[in-house]
Amino acid sequence: MSDKIFEKFTVKDIIFLAIISAVALCTAAVMAIVSHIYIFGLAQLVTAFQFSLFPAIALMKVRKTGSILFFSLFTGLFELFMAPVMFVSSLLTGLILEILIILIFRGYKSNKAVFFASWLLIPMTLPFNALYYRLFSKEMFDLFFGQGFQILALVFVLASILVAALGSFLGIKISKELTKAGVLKQ
Repeated sequence: MSDKIFEKFTVKDIIFLAIISAVALCTAAVMAIVSHIYIFGLAQLVTAFQFSLFPAIALMKVRKTGSILFFSLFTGLFELFMAPVMFVSSLLTGLILEILIILIFRGYKSNKAVFFASWLLIPMTLPFNALYYRLFSKEMFDLFFGQGFQILALVFVLASILVAALGSFLGIKISKELTKAGVLKQ
């Protein structure tokens, strides 16, 4: 691992990030079950674990600036077909996280940086989703925050933050064990 903030990605790195993104998407298929329950934060809650665990594993292996953006792009391309808001929020979140990682940690050298990026990947999509619905879909915004769902939305948002922290912590722990066993090489 060099001290440079920006390193070139190898084909192997990009393929690994794409595979981990695909695995995260497959395990997040549970979102289809709750997609028609219009309570803000529910979709993030049911995907928070997977979308923090798998990015943590990816970042533990590919510790290069841009990794979380690649992960967000790969997952976002599939999300685009489900809902444009998911694509937009994923991409913006990935971009902002990369900037924060550079400014705060100067890259993914530390496990704290890996935890930070993988933990906030899902929770940071929430403000973008709220803004998107507020600006472009007033009826969806009213469905999400109307009918007394404000308290439930707050509970789901807080729960998604906690579940994402758990997933990120476990992703780092699993990665360390896989590295120790020789399965996950850096």
